[in-house]
Amino acid sequence: MTTTDTATEHTVEDFRERGFTHVPGLLTADEVARFSTAAEEALAARSHTDEEFGTRIVATTDAWEHHPTLRELALHPRLGTLAERLAGMPLRVWGGEVLRKDPGRSAPTGWHDDLTFALLDSRLVFNAWIALVDVPAERGCLTFLPGSHRRGGPQRVALAEHTADPDNYLFTHWPELRWNPRVAVPVRAGDVTFHHARTAHYAGANTTDQARLSFLVTFTDAAATYRPLPGRDPLDLRPGQPLPDHRYPRTPRAPGATT
Repeated sequence: MTTTDTATEHTVEDFRERGFTHVPGLLTADEVARFSTAAEEALAARSHTDEEFGTRIVATTDAWEHHPTLRELALHPRLGTLAERLAGMPLRVWGGEVLRKDPGRSAPTGWHDDLTFALLDSRLVFNAWIALVDVPAERGCLTFLPGSHRRGGPQRVALAEHTADPDNYLFTHWPELRWNPRVAVPVRAGDVTFHHARTAHYAGANTTDQARLSFLVTFTDAAATYRPLPGRDPLDLRPGQPLPDHRYPRTPRAPGATT
């Protein structure tokens, strides 16, 4: 068994047991430079700022569908191959967005899980958070509650509960989560963290003098169906409809890759 195989086995175990994992250096320096430029272009073309929950994150709107270079990143074979290894099932790409936290103007992103917002019925939803700059703790790296994806109780809570109390809704339903260890994961440009959609996580404010720039790719079970939420039905799809291949393609894999 090669060192790479051993590392991948550890990464898979880490993801499944803790609900997140850190993969250093998935992108090369040249790739980071090219995708960073594309990310800034996409932000300039189509973006919005989160005012509702006070984080002031600047995010794109369907960047992976509108910018060919960012679509290349969302469908990157190395990323897709590793995602399917983590999942142990066929996947498709559900989304890809640029996220930027500017220095001096951002606020912490409160504790949440991503399944709260997911418009899907799926066996598995998870995200790849790709750092396009170095992200130490002071720049707002992600912090996770290990094992929180395996908690009992309801699979997810209503979006309205997050809206009413965005910083505490998880702890209201699962008070034991307050006592989970909290693991901050500072990353270098080109690193990726993968996290399960039920894994509770948080990100601090950016207190440095450089913007935090990242690209978020969302993967879902290839057999997932559309599930609008009360008050949130933005897509031209029917409830229960399988995701169309032309818009949400199957995850590409690197040549010769095996599961």
